[in-house]
Amino acid sequence: MGNAWSYYAGEFDVFDKSKCLATGATSLSSSSSSTFYASFRRSALKIALQQEAPASDEEREQVRLALENWVREADILYDQREEFPLELALTQELEAAASMADSSPKIHQQTEQRVPATLEENILKGLCSNPLSTPGAIHQVILQLQQQLHADEFLRVVGSSPRASRLYASQQLTVFADIQESFRMAVLQKDYSQAAALVGKAAYGDDALETKRKRLKEASKLLRRSLEASTPSLTTTITLSATEMHELSVSRARDSFSQAMTDESLMLLETQRAMERALALPIGLLVGGSLMETIQKLVTLYPVQHQALPLAVDCADQYEVPPRQFWWTMLRVLARTNQWQMLLELARVLRPPIGYVPIVEVLLDEDQEDVASRLLASIQTPEEREEVAGLIAKYREEDEEA
Repeated sequence: MGNAWSYYAGEFDVFDKSKCLATGATSLSSSSSSTFYASFRRSALKIALQQEAPASDEEREQVRLALENWVREADILYDQREEFPLELALTQELEAAASMADSSPKIHQQTEQRVPATLEENILKGLCSNPLSTPGAIHQVILQLQQQLHADEFLRVVGSSPRASRLYASQQLTVFADIQESFRMAVLQKDYSQAAALVGKAAYGDDALETKRKRLKEASKLLRRSLEASTPSLTTTITLSATEMHELSVSRARDSFSQAMTDESLMLLETQRAMERALALPIGLLVGGSLMETIQKLVTLYPVQHQALPLAVDCADQYEVPPRQFWWTMLRVLARTNQWQMLLELARVLRPPIGYVPIVEVLLDEDQEDVASRLLASIQTPEEREEVAGLIAKYREEDEEA
């Protein structure tokens, strides 16, 4: 859904989103959050009515470019670390591909001298040079290196050995291509939670609405089945140790959380499609994105679609986005799309839950000192007003010195 959640076990290990949100130290109650969004929506509608002038060609072009070049969230279809290593024939592993051979031994030796080899790197070299070593042993060392090294350094180390690089490349190909077989194996072993994870990851990377919807429904069904199968009985409670009961509870809580988020993702798909129809947007502009990505796009659309902002507020309210997170998202998008007047108006009519200082800091970072000064006049709290005035004064001093 685009939010950051923590593990939360409710009654009978059932995830309760409202209770989870209420446990945060800085979170608002459900009623307070609804009150905030109701007030904010009225303010957004009022501002939209005051800005009935059609968008300029420059604004339309800016919105079009922003949406066309939108950087989507990373599509993680499969978690390679959770899978077994691909077992290759020993003769295949020992065959060095010509493309992987180092055509410049001197440069390679210089690199080796510059970067001290780690213990795991030396172990990897030894395993790869030993015909008796197994793919599983090499796989374990590769995983350790992957956790310790940055991406470029990791690829350099693995790429220095044809055997390790062939194994790693084969694994990457397999984990992206063999989801169906892994799914069948998980169902056969009655590991419905793992099967649901595979379907869910495939759905996350799917761009087709109907396919995504079907996969999410299947994932929800599998998670429900996993919860039903793991419901502790009286016999289970007696025979299992305290540690085993805790592990079972954690597993059930994780499945419950995943099911709640999957069901909410299905709801979000329908909400996104309805908003696309309401704004006459191309199919797929909103559908398939996360909750926060949807809100960001709606705020981006505001200059050409004034109704987009109230829809963003409704979406945040419906899916219980914390007001602070909503305002931080708006601040980033409005700054990125240069909607300074809109930012000023929204900050004026209702005090932002993040306060005025972060907003002024962003304004000054973007050299919008005039907007920051106009916002200063709307700040009522003496302490906050003094802090903002200090930031503006410091900016002016630095500007004069420059």
